[in-house]
Amino acid sequence: MGLTIPTRHIKCLNLIAMIRRVLNNMNNNKVKIVEPNRGKHMAVPGQINTIVVSKEDTGGTYSIIESKVFPGAAGPVPHIQTREHEGFYLVQGQLTFTVDKERIEAKQGTFINVPPNILHTFKNETDEIAKLITILSPPGMEQFFVDIGMEVTDNNVKPPPYTKEQIEKIPSLVAKYGMEIRPD
Repeated sequence: MGLTIPTRHIKCLNLIAMIRRVLNNMNNNKVKIVEPNRGKHMAVPGQINTIVVSKEDTGGTYSIIESKVFPGAAGPVPHIQTREHEGFYLVQGQLTFTVDKERIEAKQGTFINVPPNILHTFKNETDEIAKLITILSPPGMEQFFVDIGMEVTDNNVKPPPYTKEQIEKIPSLVAKYGMEIRPD
């Protein structure tokens, strides 16, 4: 009898192996361990983005953000990033992505890689929380959430809409991080 491993588990194991290879080849030789529900929790409307590792932690090679996307959350406005490859791995729930005008119903275990200069966004159109792992390479975009969001200790409370002050920051932050906001 052979052992059968579900495809989603194999994908997750392959992702972990890739991360380990990157960690082993970094100039940064400090080990970082982040326990569950730890990290820097940054709230933006409809989601909590937990910065698991930043560019400072990985020798400038990548960053990882875990997002808790609340039911009904609109997610980011349609945008492109001019610098980063952005890998999205849906750990729990369901999200609807729009990538280069293609609608993708992403379920648990779905991975989507978005290279630079591709229009994208996502929404949680369900009544359940979705959890998303985002890998950014090169790193740095994680700081956007620090600059625009508010740090919270309870990552189970749905964040409020942006304040007037946060909205006023958006144009300068978009320029700083090499993003372009585009209409649908």
